[in-house]
Amino acid sequence: MSEQTRYRITGGLFLLAIAIIFLPMLFDDDGVPSVELAPVDAGYQPPVVEAFEETVPETDLAARVQALRQEADDQGFHRRTGTRIGEPVLSLPDDETSVWAIQLGSFSEAGKATAFRDRLRADGHEAFTSMFKRGEGTIMHRVAVGPFLSEERASSLATDLEDQYGETPTLMAFGN
Repeated sequence: MSEQTRYRITGGLFLLAIAIIFLPMLFDDDGVPSVELAPVDAGYQPPVVEAFEETVPETDLAARVQALRQEADDQGFHRRTGTRIGEPVLSLPDDETSVWAIQLGSFSEAGKATAFRDRLRADGHEAFTSMFKRGEGTIMHRVAVGPFLSEERASSLATDLEDQYGETPTLMAFGN
């Protein structure tokens, strides 16, 4: 390709680009018509909001947190029940017990407790684990099924679970 042909092609492309940019400007309308807005009422005053006397109500939250800290040891176990704070509390039932659970095992190794819990769940039972600390400081992992609102239902299932798994169940009071 000769040099003169290149100049002609380059010039033609330049003129075409200029035409693409400027021709729409020449043939374009006035654009979007302007709209007149109604004048704003200068007499409008926003409502007056009274200053707040108190932004946050007084609570005893700090005192309750401090009391909870006194009830837990350094590892997060409740001093009275031995159960880790936040986990279900299983205790010996009394006359006031209204919610029941069936404890099927207590393991020193968390893996064994989790495996047994998973086996119970696979068989369709509502099983859970909870950690508790014995008096001498040993941490144990309980496996239980429940909770139940009927002692009769819990007792009946405890018998079935003993037959099915060969573990001796213990009826416990369930609390949180």
